[in-house]
Amino acid sequence: MDRPLSYVVVLPLLAAYLLLSALGLHYHELWLDESQHFLIGRDSDSLGALYYNMRYDGHPRLWNFMIFFITHFITRSYVGMQVMHLVIAGLSAFLLLRFAPFGMWVKVLILSGYYFLFEFSVLSRNYALGIFLLFLVCVLLREQRRRLTGIGLVLVLLCNAHLFFAFAAMGVFAYLAMEYRGEWVSWRFGVFTLLFVLGLVSVVIQTQTPSEESFHHVYPSEWLSGKNLSFAALAVVRGWLPVPRVRELMEGHFWNSYLFSPQRVPPVFQVLLLGLLLLLPGMILRKDKRAMIFYYVCVFWIWAFFIVTQQVATRYFGMVYVYFLAAWWMAGGGFEGVSQPVRLALYGILFVQVAVGLIAYEQDLVRPFSSSKDVADFLREKGLDRQLVLVDGYNGVPMVSAYLGRPLYCTTADMEGSYVVWKTRYWPRPRPKIGEEIARSSYLQGLGSYVLVSNLPLDTGRIVVGSKSWTLDRLASFTNSVIKEHYFIYQSTANQ
Repeated sequence: MDRPLSYVVVLPLLAAYLLLSALGLHYHELWLDESQHFLIGRDSDSLGALYYNMRYDGHPRLWNFMIFFITHFITRSYVGMQVMHLVIAGLSAFLLLRFAPFGMWVKVLILSGYYFLFEFSVLSRNYALGIFLLFLVCVLLREQRRRLTGIGLVLVLLCNAHLFFAFAAMGVFAYLAMEYRGEWVSWRFGVFTLLFVLGLVSVVIQTQTPSEESFHHVYPSEWLSGKNLSFAALAVVRGWLPVPRVRELMEGHFWNSYLFSPQRVPPVFQVLLLGLLLLLPGMILRKDKRAMIFYYVCVFWIWAFFIVTQQVATRYFGMVYVYFLAAWWMAGGGFEGVSQPVRLALYGILFVQVAVGLIAYEQDLVRPFSSSKDVADFLREKGLDRQLVLVDGYNGVPMVSAYLGRPLYCTTADMEGSYVVWKTRYWPRPRPKIGEEIARSSYLQGLGSYVLVSNLPLDTGRIVVGSKSWTLDRLASFTNSVIKEHYFIYQSTANQ
């Protein structure tokens, strides 16, 4: 068993990581998903209401329950969520630095890479919670005979962090099922199994969304199509190599941009890259069949997810890398019996991730990730936040609401709120023009002057609905965000 790394080394490295993460969080602007989960926690009156309010989100609720506690008992500011996220990311870094059986410089490369420097540390989502729980399992596995029930309890939490970490729980169960062959009927393994099943059932229940007007659709007839299989293959490649397109990188839009796309990578190279990046972990993990089983069980389920849903996000793709780190940890780390080319390939991937991570971190410092904070700051600076503020564009509501600290009326959905509800009626395609939205809403027709924030440019001038009219004047625009999220601010004045 490898000895834990000395605190003399761990604490300075951890302090540096926490400092960088805190700086990144301070200068980071919330985007839709961060605001959405923060607002559900903040604006739900009870845990029961929170559970119900998330029925269309398709996520386990653990992260939101934690936000509920922060916003109801500590602070209603989004900063509270970010501090909690920093603490969780710091705990993950501590476990990695102190207990992971990797060389010190490998640990430094991991924490300096894209996922741990930016995606899973600066962006406040439930992934950091899942990573912490997965790393905790890796620590507990060092003395699994004494801590099997404890591992089972952590798996319950792991399942409730995110669906992708339920896949990791499946991998851990497979790992321990191999370890306990011949003892499956023992009471200790039976209790562990019951806890695992409890976690799995809970995530299945919580990820179900109502079929009525559901925003989420899957198409079984396309699952085995060339398009879906190609997408799933490149998802694995993008997870290991989260390299943005050069043009978008130069323009400052690195996030969820991919050099490896179906249009740029011929099918034969897609198969070749997928094969190499599926074989690489196996060649490193081959000395421990249990760790190898863990990894490929996780990859099987997330690959099935990609085939079925076709959902695109770097945080999704990066899970194949997180699974590998946990598997390598379980296998004891190191490169014993691993050929030099394989070692160089892994180091090359780690250095690529460091380069992408540094670029992402720097760009988020110098440019707004989302324009929503700039909008709120402008409204406050001009005193416009004291007027009635409306938002045109349903997906523009949460971010502005989070920074203004109050619910806002959305002209597109024709209702007041803070977080969005993923029902198709609130996301009309094509989106109506502002005049059409006023014409269908008695509430909007009864308004006088107000400030209108839109995430699309609107035609200025006179808007006529029946016998009433309004004049729309643009006050400001914000179009420099990393995620290409634009906001335009207008003053709407009723004409006599």
